[in-house]
Amino acid sequence: MSRSRLVVLISMAVVVVGSLAAVGAFFLDPARAAVGPLPAEGLLLPADSRFVVGLDAKRFTASPLYKRFQAQARPDAFRELEERTGLDPERDVDQVLIAGQATKGAGPGLAIVLGSFDTYKIGRSIETSKDKDKVVGRTFVGYTEYVFNENAPGRDAVAVAFLDRQALLIGRQAAVEAALSGRANGTAPLRANASIMGLLERVKPGSTFWMVGDQSLLQNLPGTVPSPAGNGTSIELPALKSLIVTGDLEPVISLAITGDAADEAAAKNLANIVSGFVSLVALQSSQKPELKDLAQAISVATERSHVLVNARVPYEMLEALQPKRAAISPPALAQ
Repeated sequence: MSRSRLVVLISMAVVVVGSLAAVGAFFLDPARAAVGPLPAEGLLLPADSRFVVGLDAKRFTASPLYKRFQAQARPDAFRELEERTGLDPERDVDQVLIAGQATKGAGPGLAIVLGSFDTYKIGRSIETSKDKDKVVGRTFVGYTEYVFNENAPGRDAVAVAFLDRQALLIGRQAAVEAALSGRANGTAPLRANASIMGLLERVKPGSTFWMVGDQSLLQNLPGTVPSPAGNGTSIELPALKSLIVTGDLEPVISLAITGDAADEAAAKNLANIVSGFVSLVALQSSQKPELKDLAQAISVATERSHVLVNARVPYEMLEALQPKRAAISPPALAQ
């Protein structure tokens, strides 16, 4: 056999073996690949999740929004993470994934935090925190877990657990332990939720933040709203089956909202209602000129049974819409 033919055969063998390995990983690894914007670790989220939220923490904390409005813009998840673990979200966290139930009284869901973590340092921070007497550290299915308020009456126990040095879980103890069991058993619970998985597949990766949710996410919204015409009548809102939101924070605040209505007619009806309220905002511009710019920054359209709402809001407009602070009067001079 000539040397050239041998090289060709070896090359083909390498390609075949590599292809088989890739196919094997694809079909045999349950947490094999990202789904839309969701990284592989996100497949450990609960199967009964009614919404999933993702946040690119690095892009978020580097954005003009965070720098200008840090006190208001800092998510509660960041505060809880810092309080529970001693982590600095701005420095240590790359991405946050949150899933849960939208029903009232469902309690906290489950968050997966991705980044680069010193697990020993975090563990010591938890063990020496002011709540150390309320924390129980242990090993669950081979993973280190810390449980807060495990025996507190009337309160759901909250747990923090390490998947590895790049991922940790925080949430209800039952949800955290279900995810750990899924990881230990090689399963991906969220794949069982066909509705949420279908919505995730429609979200393009790359947004600073995104959210998908089914109809339960909207069940607390009113079924009717006052008519934009201002004649005292009400308008019945067509029900939405699901919602997808994506957003970016540079160079302006941009939002893209897609609502799935029951059919094309319902989508057009809802789009007309939203457009009516946008027009109503524009009519208030005589009192507040910034509202005209805000109305022009919002577009509403339909595509089959989808309602599409897009907004692009410059930071200057956002600042102009902020309520003016009352001037502080100087103290009166003593007579």
